[in-house]
Amino acid sequence: MNVPKSATIDWAQALETNRRWLATVVHARLSDHQAAEDVLQEIALAAIRQTSKPTDPDKIAPWLYRIALRKVINHHRSTGRRRKLIDSAIATGKAVDQANELGPGEWLMQAESRQKVSEMMDRLDPQDRQILMLKYTEGWGYQELSEHLGITIKTVEYRLVKARRALRAHLNAVQ
Repeated sequence: MNVPKSATIDWAQALETNRRWLATVVHARLSDHQAAEDVLQEIALAAIRQTSKPTDPDKIAPWLYRIALRKVINHHRSTGRRRKLIDSAIATGKAVDQANELGPGEWLMQAESRQKVSEMMDRLDPQDRQILMLKYTEGWGYQELSEHLGITIKTVEYRLVKARRALRAHLNAVQ
């Protein structure tokens, strides 16, 4: 008797394995940390409730990515595209740990730099922000980005170049 591959997939483990990069994708598209956490829970529920799950383990990440995009879009619609910024609170929390190692002037300069980059990242297109965050905060390579986002490596290269240019243009405009 043939057992479908999906029967051998541990979905709780698959969700946990993919949670970090999914969180990066969702956080890149939503400025509000609490809303992003809520959307992550909705993604997990939707994935578990789906009746037609992928049978190939290699298809799980792109499938979860599509669910994540739909949930983010639904969140934007339900909140009237209202977005809140909490990066300053996060930056302040990290800066307190570093304050002991740095002098007050250095600490202030780093805090201001992080704030400017954060503000400029928020001005980017959500797709540009997402790919930059996955590349530079998660350390993903082109192949990983391609596989998890369900796009070609050439598209990854193009989107990274486009995102870097846009970020550079925003940063140059405020200097």
